[in-house]
Amino acid sequence: MPANKSSQDLFRYLRGNGPTPSSELVAHFGISRATLSRRVQELGNAVITIGSARATQLAARHEDVSDSIPIYRVTEGGQVETIGGLTPIREGEQTQWFLNPEEAPKALTEGEFKDGLYPGWPWFLEDLRPSGFLGRAFGKRMAHLLQIKEKPEEWTDLELLTTLTGFGSSLQGNFILGDRRALNDFQEHKVEISQGYYRNSTTSAYPEMAQRALDEDEAYGSSAGGEQPKFTTMICDTPDSDPRAVIVKFSPKLDTPVGRRWADLLHAEHLANQVLADAGFDAARTRVFELQGRVFLESERFDRVGQFGRRGLVSLRALDAAHLGLGQGAWAKAARKLHTEKWITAEDCERMIRLHCFGELIANTDMHWGNLSFFLPEQSPYPLAPIYDMLPMRFRPSGTGEVVEREFKPTLPKPEDQNAWLEMHPHALAFWQRVAEHTKISNDFKVVASSIIKDLHRIREIVIP
Repeated sequence: MPANKSSQDLFRYLRGNGPTPSSELVAHFGISRATLSRRVQELGNAVITIGSARATQLAARHEDVSDSIPIYRVTEGGQVETIGGLTPIREGEQTQWFLNPEEAPKALTEGEFKDGLYPGWPWFLEDLRPSGFLGRAFGKRMAHLLQIKEKPEEWTDLELLTTLTGFGSSLQGNFILGDRRALNDFQEHKVEISQGYYRNSTTSAYPEMAQRALDEDEAYGSSAGGEQPKFTTMICDTPDSDPRAVIVKFSPKLDTPVGRRWADLLHAEHLANQVLADAGFDAARTRVFELQGRVFLESERFDRVGQFGRRGLVSLRALDAAHLGLGQGAWAKAARKLHTEKWITAEDCERMIRLHCFGELIANTDMHWGNLSFFLPEQSPYPLAPIYDMLPMRFRPSGTGEVVEREFKPTLPKPEDQNAWLEMHPHALAFWQRVAEHTKISNDFKVVASSIIKDLHRIREIVIP
């Protein structure tokens, strides 16, 4: 920090107040623009300039990060390109972030972010915060290595940044943060693929991978029994085929009631994807395997392209945080708001409403806003990504590891959803019929399916007698 008191006063003001227009600073300190420019030069790298000409703002760089953090994205062809530098800014005890809008894709700086300023962790990076079964194990590992809290949702922005730049080489979507270990790991991963590292990686290895995931979770202290165990990997379908990226859910052992129920639900998720695909929806491409006493649901990752390529992805939760601020509610409600404000197309709006109705009819009580995603384009509108995690979660085991038999009664649609509900009703019937007839699904769950089929027929007559 320079010794000049006037420059220090400017820095302290910016640090306490955040990004401030230069015109306000000139008025506040009673100085000319030329004097302000000299003081900014004296502060050097401690102050960043946002915008230009009369729209210029000044801000204090966070003292813990001396340089901007490069943001890279992996193209669909597998090449790495820079889209800008991310800079943390102090505003009192809070951290804002700046991304030069002239360098970044327009989609990242549309709406209220046109200046490249984000009041908290940037919305398009929020989905990179680890969560769920995989995120919990990762969080505990980072706590052990970096001496930070175990729960990723409790990390500060800078702690999250540290973990992602160091260990985020295979995140959701196509971003890589920083030019350190994460970037190097991705480049090494490409070399491994090209050298045939995954040639012998097949579905037969799934039981071993599942046990490794459970062992790692246990090593750092297991909790939250209701979470669905899973792992990510690349596999080759034949020794001569190229590897492809998958995410694999797996059940507990089938000789337990909880294992049997999760197996039923994994089969049901696969059937739901098939029904939706038959109805013309983009759904995750899945396969089911029963290996060494477990059921595995393999989903091909749609944020990966070929051996090396990736596609940008953001959840409905992130998109809402950026542009709507609704916070929660039905997918149908979010769809209409997103379309009204031109963030999605009319076609995707209708798809979201129909998917919402289908989920309601198949007892999917877990349609939170992290379970629906959009591809990240160069600029809006945002295309709807394939549907995933669509299954009757009403019947999942409890968090304490028990199978609780719950009742499910389909409800009448809202008037604005009635047409979509009527369109999806036969597809929901087809889903439950497939469940009831599936040879690998337990008799207990087939009884549930048969009961719901009767209820769906009855409620259909109420909607249109």
